[in-house]
Amino acid sequence: MKAHSTPRPDPTPIIITIAPGTGKKRLVSVADYDELTSYSPELLGAYENSTEFECLLRAHQDALSETPFGGCPVDFDRVMCWPKTDPGTWAVLPCFEEFKGVHYDVTKNATRYCHPNGRWDNYSHYAACHRDDEPSQHIVEISSIIYYTGYIISLVALSLAVIVFVYFKDLRCLRNTIHANLFITYILSALLWIIILTMQLSTSSSSGMTGCVIFVTLLHYFTLTNFFWMLVE
Repeated sequence: MKAHSTPRPDPTPIIITIAPGTGKKRLVSVADYDELTSYSPELLGAYENSTEFECLLRAHQDALSETPFGGCPVDFDRVMCWPKTDPGTWAVLPCFEEFKGVHYDVTKNATRYCHPNGRWDNYSHYAACHRDDEPSQHIVEISSIIYYTGYIISLVALSLAVIVFVYFKDLRCLRNTIHANLFITYILSALLWIIILTMQLSTSSSSGMTGCVIFVTLLHYFTLTNFFWMLVE
């Protein structure tokens, strides 16, 4: 026998009660009713306080409006709820204070472009929200000391290992030659790290640019040779 499916109701808005006992009611569409009512009251109560839920409700309310609108609709980009915006213009919202444990500059604005065809740009501009807080001088000094100590220890230990391989003739063989070449690449990488860090701490951002580029290029080259000699190993 042929099964008859029950027709779904028209996607007209209905009212559901969220978090029983609080008296809160929300207007949602039938299309989302099944999903919302599958949540526990506690989870639904937390969800209804979220930005995503508020954005969903605003989108439904705008969809119920009989006034035609050719711009970008209300949209949630998983960070902020962007209001409907006229085509060919920028939507501007104040930056959030905190997101996933990171604090941002609330005095700046985030932007998103609405294209002339009424479609949102895929990318929301949050670059202005980032704080330009520079680390304190004390933190920079401690980090520099740790870097210098670690790289100097590595430099001394690797240099001693190469000297041992070169000095004792009984250790001269193909295997130890490969080891020595690998150690030399690490020595050069550590030496370049020390030089680059010294240049960063002792020169301004506008001076020594050419030398910095040369040393960084060599650093990447010797880092690559590290992996080549590892492959030979």
